[in-house]
Amino acid sequence: MERSLGSDRQGGGIMIFLALAILTFAVIHLIPAFPGLKARLKDRFGAAWGPVYGLAATLSLLLIVLAWRSAPYVDVYEPPAWGPVANLAALFFAFMFLGMFLFRGALRLRFRFPLAIAVIFWALGHLAVNGDLASIILFGGIGTYGLVHLIAGLANGVRPEGKAREGHDVIGLIAGLALFITMIQLHPVVIGKPILQIPQILDSN
Repeated sequence: MERSLGSDRQGGGIMIFLALAILTFAVIHLIPAFPGLKARLKDRFGAAWGPVYGLAATLSLLLIVLAWRSAPYVDVYEPPAWGPVANLAALFFAFMFLGMFLFRGALRLRFRFPLAIAVIFWALGHLAVNGDLASIILFGGIGTYGLVHLIAGLANGVRPEGKAREGHDVIGLIAGLALFITMIQLHPVVIGKPILQIPQILDSN
């Protein structure tokens, strides 16, 4: 059924809103990659900096979710046949780097920005299986943020604080693997699209 001009305008407005929400999210989360800016903001807000930053980051994320779920489906390209396999592999590495970020091991210090790297893998994987305009804006935008964060942080000499703690590398990787397996199981429930369910593999064997 052909959409009306009004629905086209509404859909375009939602896409713009989604892009602005992602831009807001990126700007907020890029602050730690610029130590001078972060220091000035902390001095200005004082003890309120932590809550203000957390609230702004949470609101920007909620705006992204709201806009993406409201966006119309506009097909741009057909995802490749190898997309699901590439997505699964990318998500595996994304959660491994997320595990490094969550704990204070030597790997976190070595890679310096494991969360940004995780975001890049996450975005690339989803672009391999989603070819609609809203997904391109979402995952392309978030992936670009991760890349900019990585480059800016490296250029500004940002490093994780503190020393490596013994055993945290192993704990982080195990946690990342556990989160990866959990994500596979919960993705159909939370997102509505199955990736790969372990019980199905066991049943097929």
